[in-house]
Amino acid sequence: MYPAIRRGGPLANFRTMLDDFFNEPFFATASEAGKAYWPRMDIVEDKERFLVRADLPGINKDDINVSIEGDMLTISGEKIDDSKKMEGAYCHIERACGAFSRTFTLPENIDRDKVEANFKNGVLELSLLKTGEEKRRAKAIEIK
Repeated sequence: MYPAIRRGGPLANFRTMLDDFFNEPFFATASEAGKAYWPRMDIVEDKERFLVRADLPGINKDDINVSIEGDMLTISGEKIDDSKKMEGAYCHIERACGAFSRTFTLPENIDRDKVEANFKNGVLELSLLKTGEEKRRAKAIEIK
């Protein structure tokens, strides 16, 4: 149901991609689509960490919440609608606003006490350090 840092076999990855696809905001109704704000995010893995980048233009740092609960990383906040401050007739509005929340499943080898967050030029960047321990190792079970 939630976007996940992809792990597992091809079928698990395919199912996650389908879930991500059908949770995209373009499946919303016309009235929901004008209210939806869905920030785009990148997740990159290297040897030491996962790096999560979220495009959050026009949002103040104080309007962003980042939390980890169990194995779930949640980034949420709200982009305020500033079009009401503008005067005159409207011909076409594409900029989305409203509350958003994105949740990702974290692998077990993340050091939850050493997560760093930086916000600069409308981009939130989270650095999630790995512990070096992979708890979900494959293990052959002897059948007796």
